[in-house]
Formats: sequence, C-alpha cells, structure tokens
Amino acid sequence: MKNIFSNKKAIIVLIACSLITIIIAIIMKITFFKPKPITEIKTNTVYIGGSRSEYPDNDQSRYYIEFKDNKTFILMYDDTRRNEENYDEDGDGSKPRLDIYFGEYEIKNGNYILKTTDSAGVSFKNTMAVAKKKINYYGRGIFEIEKYVLNQYGHNAERIIFRTGKREYILGYQDNSGNYYDKNDYYYLLFNKSDIKKLPISIEEFRKQFKMDKKAEQERIAEQNR
Repeated sequence: MKNIFSNKKAIIVLIACSLITIIIAIIMKITFFKPKPITEIKTNTVYIGGSRSEYPDNDQSRYYIEFKDNKTFILMYDDTRRNEENYDEDGDGSKPRLDIYFGEYEIKNGNYILKTTDSAGVSFKNTMAVAKKKINYYGRGIFEIEKYVLNQYGHNAERIIFRTGKREYILGYQDNSGNYYDKNDYYYLLFNKSDIKKLPISIEEFRKQFKMDKKAEQERIAEQNR
C-alpha cells in the first residue's frame, strides 16, 4: 500500500513539474519572442511597421525600413498579404503591390528625416500571381507621382520617423506643426522581429525578383484605354 501511495505522489510531482515547465516556456515566449516596439534604431537592421500601433497580422500590409551606416535608407511597402476578396473592395481598384524607396536621412531632435532619391513599384493581377512572382506592372520613379498628388492637397510626400514620448518610433507624415506625425493620416509603429531580414539594395535587385506577366499587362493596358 505504501508503494502505491509513493508511486501516486511521484506521478503527481511529475505532472506538476511538467505543467510548471510549460508555463515557464509560455512566459518566456511571450516575454522574449513577442515583437516589441523599438526604442533604439540600429543600422543594418530591418524593422517592420504595423498600421497604427499594432504588429501586422499575416494578412495585413506593412512597411519595412533599414538604415545604413552611410546615412542612406531603404523603405519598402508591402500590400501583397491580403486575401483575394479583400482587394478591390467596393470597386476601389486595389491590387496586390510592392513599392520600394531609396534615399538619404539625417537625424534631428531624435527624428529621422527622410529624403527619397529613387523609387519603384510593382503590382500583381491577383494573389495567385503574387505566389508566382508574376507582375503585370512595373514603374520607376513612383515617388515623384506620389509627391505631385500629395502636393496638390498641401501635403508633404516625404515620410519621417518620429520619436515619441515613450521613446518609440513611428513612420508617418508631418502634421501641420511640422514637429510631430499626423495622427489623422496613415502611420506605422516600428517593431523588432521583422519577418524579412534583408531588403533589396538597389532598384535593379528589386526588379529582378519578378517576371512580367505579359498577358496580364496587355489586359491592364486595354482596360486603361477603354
């Protein structure tokens, strides 16, 4: 009888130890592996920006940014993650797309002032084309178009990395004061734990990732000409 009780006690202790181990593992995962807003910017490190203040879900758009030692930056906007039914909602014409920007930066009062010098973008016919890396559009100098459009509405097209009171960093546009980001416009809180560790280092490298879907491109041009 004594041995039976001893065995039961050993089993209970073993189960308790297993549960404690699982709980500790979960806590460690949450503490050490959960993405966190960055409070320091390091060069040659890719950071990810989630819309507003949230780390992006797998099906949400996001920004990636990397600062180089020579005072240059690479910024990439990725809107290829949505499900097919979430594009062209209410006939807005949206399609999966990737945009990339290259430029120079300077640091003023803890903020990173960006000056874009080159840019390019690609779009895809649908999500299946994204998986196959088949594009139906490629354009260089897209920032100049953005700048022209935004200037018509009195907005500065250049994005800025703002340092907040919490010492976190937000990618956004200047507000009217010019001293902070516009909370009424799109802005992205920067996190560590980027799912991309390396960004294309040139327009040419960016373009080489994709092949042109000539049929889809012809259909797109025909649609535009109607």
